[in-house]
This record gives sequence, structure tokens and C-alpha cells, in this order.
Amino acid sequence: MKRFLLLLLSLIVFSACFLAACDCEKAKETSAAVSGGEDAFPYSGYFDGKTIQIFTVSTARHPYGELQFAPNSELAGNYINDAVAKRNNKIEELYGLKIKVSSANNPVQEARNMIMSDLCEYDIIVDSVDNMVTSVTDNLFWSLDDLLDLDNKWWDKSSIDSLTLNDKHYFVAGDALITDDDNIYLTLFNKKMYAENSSLQGTYGDIYQLVRDGKFTYDVFYQMCKVVSHPDDNGEWGFYATYGNLSHAYGATIMVNGAGIALASKNEDGTVTLNPGTERAITVFDKVYQIMSDKSVTQRAELIIGQGTKTSKYGFAELEAMFESGRGLFYNTTSSSITLLKQSKTNRDFDFGVLPIPKYDENQENYYCAVNRYQSAVIGIPITNDENLEATAFLLEALGYYSKEVTEAYYKITLQLQAVTEDNDADMLDIIYSSRFYDIGAIYGWGNPTGLNLVGLYSYVIANDSENTVVSTWDSIKDSVEESMQRTIEAYRNNLT
Repeated sequence: MKRFLLLLLSLIVFSACFLAACDCEKAKETSAAVSGGEDAFPYSGYFDGKTIQIFTVSTARHPYGELQFAPNSELAGNYINDAVAKRNNKIEELYGLKIKVSSANNPVQEARNMIMSDLCEYDIIVDSVDNMVTSVTDNLFWSLDDLLDLDNKWWDKSSIDSLTLNDKHYFVAGDALITDDDNIYLTLFNKKMYAENSSLQGTYGDIYQLVRDGKFTYDVFYQMCKVVSHPDDNGEWGFYATYGNLSHAYGATIMVNGAGIALASKNEDGTVTLNPGTERAITVFDKVYQIMSDKSVTQRAELIIGQGTKTSKYGFAELEAMFESGRGLFYNTTSSSITLLKQSKTNRDFDFGVLPIPKYDENQENYYCAVNRYQSAVIGIPITNDENLEATAFLLEALGYYSKEVTEAYYKITLQLQAVTEDNDADMLDIIYSSRFYDIGAIYGWGNPTGLNLVGLYSYVIANDSENTVVSTWDSIKDSVEESMQRTIEAYRNNLT
């Protein structure tokens, strides 16, 4: 009741602040500063030096986790750092709001007990999609529907619509973040291999234009992979062979997502559909399975663990080494790999381009690029934030509006790392970032927590590359997945925030 009354009071004050004229001289300066027509910041107010505390992922976990909110004096001259400093100074000058940043590898995990004990000092929490969304049913976060204008263009609509199982919305992504853009699945490609292959050039022409024309499809992708793939000098298909497609078992899920099909999706009437057994999903996966199980065109990370000189637990470093060494045309990875590849000392002359995840076919209107649920971040407001709700909501809107230069700086660094001399890759990044796709089924991974569950379904089937067992495998876990899902839905119904 205390929180409800405080929330009601905060909302009344918040609305008054936004709608009423302010008599103080500072507010007049603010109104003048933000006036400028249709695209001006639509809110006014002054908070006289109030500090908002943001708890976000650490730099150790993500290089932009802290930097996206607060500049680092040691990084002066860095494009992103300077853009963040300029933005924060403007918000403080115009609205009297300061930002204090704390961090941890897993902010939600560390804040959980503090929130549940009503002792959390943080006003905003930013963590990975999976950590945030699965905490809703513990009543850790406020609904944002009455706190933010979720129709504002700086909020990502796909995160708002997809990351909930009731009629409330608890999280946002968008222009206020970098860590949502830097962890989206995409397709990197070897520019030299493509440019020097006369068959690819003669058949498909400019690959960037192919994407723009909506013709970068599964079938085209598969045919391209066949053209460039060949065994190693010993006639073997292994680590030293050349492949069209460098991927991993979970890449099958990413490709199904690329057809606009989630493992589970929320319907307009509030119900949830589990999709693996639907005719459309089965048809799409049949084609994905054909590509991913073909060992003469696809090399998967889990099959090369420990091979080469660059080894890792799951085979991703090995896969990256193959791509960097010129033994792969396409590489299924996340946008964060762009930085990693360009900072690598192995082959600084290696040149690669950026493409979205392929479409299922040309009839599909849009490309869809799934977020990495373990790393891509969203923003939430903990329910312990009672006194600062008004200022917190105002700051989030301001961060969304005034982060344009931060986003441009991120683009500049990302593209500069690629040594881009034309606009093609920038166009592709625009397509990728505007195609962000959230899969609530992958985020929750309903089913047996210690065995095969929803999120592992396609990976499990791909591992059996002699037979597509998706229908029988889905039938074997469907009941446990549905039971688990219904428990989550019921918890959403009982959510009090």
C-alpha cells in the first residue's frame, strides 16, 4: 500500500511537472533550450541536482556496459566516451539531473535480495534480457506503462511488445543503450572471397544490393555456400577445410528466428503460442536443417573444440579463427564480434562485411535478427524506487532523446574498425538494428531445467545430422514445456507491479 500511494503521488507530481508551466528561471531556460519544433524534446522540468543511480553490467562483461551511461576520464578522445560526456553534461545543465553508475557482472542477481528486502538504492537496473525478463514474476520491477511514453521513437518497439506475457510492459531498449545493439545476431562475410569468386559475382552481383532487394534468402545463402566450400589438402572436411557457413548448433534457432518465427510468441488476445509444432515452423526448420546438417557446407563450433591454436570451451574461438584465416564465406555471430575481429592481431588485413540473417524466402517482408539473450541488455526500474520515480522516468526519456550522438559515435567506431570506405555496411547495420527480434520462448527456455527444453530443441536436432527428428523430439518435450509455460503465465497474472 505504501508503494502504491507513493507511486500515485509520484505520478501526480510527474504529470503536473510535465503539463504545467514552471515559474522558475531555470525552467524557462530549459524550455527555450529544448524548443525547436516538432522534433524537440517534448518534456520540461528541473530537478536541482538530483542524482539517479544506475546499476549496470560491468566493463569486464561488456566494454560498453558502464560507458554507455558515464564517461571514463581515461578514455578522453574516444568517440563514445566524449559523446556520453557531452550528453550527460547537457542533461545536467538543462534539467538538473546527475547520473551515478555502479556495476556488476550480473546486476539483477546482486540486486534481487536488496529489492525483495526493500533495501535497494538503485533507481535503474540494466542487465541482459534473460536475467531481467525472468525476474518479472518475482515482482522486482515496476510496469513502465504509466511512467514512460512507450510510443516515443527512441524506444525499441520490439522489446516493448515482445518481452511480456501480460498487458504490462516492464522493460525498454533503444537509443538510451548501446548494449542492445552490440549483441544482435548477424552474418559476417569474407569480402575478398566473395569478390574473387566469379561464379558468385556473375550469379548474384552486388551482395549488398541483393540484401536491399530482399533476395538474401535461405536458398541463395545455401547455393553460395556450396560454391565456395571445399575439403582440405587431404580431402577431409574438418578444421582446415573451407566452408560457406561457419556457425554453431544454436545457429539453427537464429536462422528460424530469421524467418520471423519465435519458439513462443504472444498473441493479440494475450495467449501464448508454442511454435515448434506449427506447420510453418516445421517447414522453415526443414530448410534450416538441410543447411546446418550439411557438413560439406557448414562447420559448427561444437565440432571443432580444441582444434588449432586458438581454443575455447565451446569452439567459438576456433570458429572465429577459421573465419579470420579465410576458410569461411559466412560467419553466424553477434555484432560484438566486429570489434573483436578488428582488434585481433592475427590478421589485420582481413576484410569482412556485414549482412543480416537471411530471410526464409522473397515473400518474407522483413529481415529478422535475434538478440543474444545472454548479453543484449534492457532497462528496468526496481520497485524499491519510490521517491525518485518522477526523476528516473524523466532521465530515461532524456537519455533516449539525447543519445543520438552516442549512437552515431558507436556507429563511427564500429564502422571505422571495419575500415569502411563506403556506406554499404552502414546500411546493413541499419537494417540489422531495425530488425531486432526477441524470442520469449528462447528467453524462458521452458521445460526440463536439467534436460532437453524449449531453447535447446533445434540445437539438439541439429546435433543428429543424419536425420531431422524435430517433430518427434518436439512431441517428446511438448507437455513439460507447456506445463512450465503455464506456470510462468500464471505468475504474470499475479504480478502486482
